[in-house]
Amino acid sequence: MSNAPMLNEQQGRRGTSLMWPAICVLIGLLFFFPILWAALMSFKSTPAIIAERFPLTWKSVVPTSPTFENYVTLFTSIGFGRSLLNTMIASIGQVSASVVVATLAGYAFARLPFPGRDLLFALILSTAFVPLETILVPLYNVARALGLTSTYPALFLPFVANPFSIYLMRQSFAEIPVELDDAAHIDGASRWRVFWRIALPNVKPALATLVLIQFIWSWNNYLWPLVIIQNPNMQIAQVSLAALKSIPNFPMDGPLFAGATILTVPLVLLAIVLQRYYVRGLMTSGIR
Repeated sequence: MSNAPMLNEQQGRRGTSLMWPAICVLIGLLFFFPILWAALMSFKSTPAIIAERFPLTWKSVVPTSPTFENYVTLFTSIGFGRSLLNTMIASIGQVSASVVVATLAGYAFARLPFPGRDLLFALILSTAFVPLETILVPLYNVARALGLTSTYPALFLPFVANPFSIYLMRQSFAEIPVELDDAAHIDGASRWRVFWRIALPNVKPALATLVLIQFIWSWNNYLWPLVIIQNPNMQIAQVSLAALKSIPNFPMDGPLFAGATILTVPLVLLAIVLQRYYVRGLMTSGIR
C-alpha cells in the first residue's frame, strides 16, 4: 500500500512529460497547415480554386487535377524571377551589412569601456520602439536626397543598424569571460585580433540567430520597398506578388499561391538548418 502514492506520482509525471510534446506537435501542425494548404493550392488552376472553394470539402484542399501551370505563368508571363532575384539581393545585402555592424557595435558595447557607453546603448535600444510608419516620410526624403530611390542599397540600408541585432550581439559578447581577453593581451594580441580570433568564434550561435532573424525580416519586408522602389524591374517579390491581387476582373489565385509557396520555401529551409544554433543563441544571449 505504501508504494501506491509513489506509483501515482510517477504516472502523473509520465503523463505530464507526454502531454507537453503532444501539445507542441499540435501547435506545430496548426502553424504548418496554412503552408501546406498554400502549396497544395499552387497545383490547382485558378478556375478550379474558385469553383471548389465552396462548399468546403476535401477538394477545397487537395488538387484533383494537379498542374504546374501556375509556376509556368509566374516565371514566364508575369516575370516573377526578376522580382525574386531582387528580393534575394536585398536580403543578402541586409544580412551581410547587419552582421558587420551588429558584431562590431555589440563587441564595443560589451567589451570596450568608453564615456557614455551605457547611455548611448540605451538610446539605441529606445529606437526599437519607434514604428517604421512614423518615420516613413522623413526616411523617404533622406533616401531621395541621396539619390537612392529605386536602387538595391535603398532596400536594406535603413535596417542595417538594427537595435535588436546590436543587443543580441552585445549580450553574447558579454557572456564571454574577460579572462580570455586579458590572457590574449598578455600574449601580445591586439584588440582586433582578440575580437577576430577569440570573441567572434565564441558567439557563433548568436551569429546564426542574427542571420536567421535578419533574413526573415528582409525577406518579408513590404512597406518600405513599396514606397522607395518606383521602377517595376527593381521591385521585390512580395510587392510584385501583392500587385497580382489588384488586377481587375482577372483572378490570379493560382499564381498567387505558387508565389507564396516559393517565398515560403527559403524561410522554412533556413529555419530548419539554423534551428539548433538559433535556440542556443537565444539562450546564451540573455534573451529568455
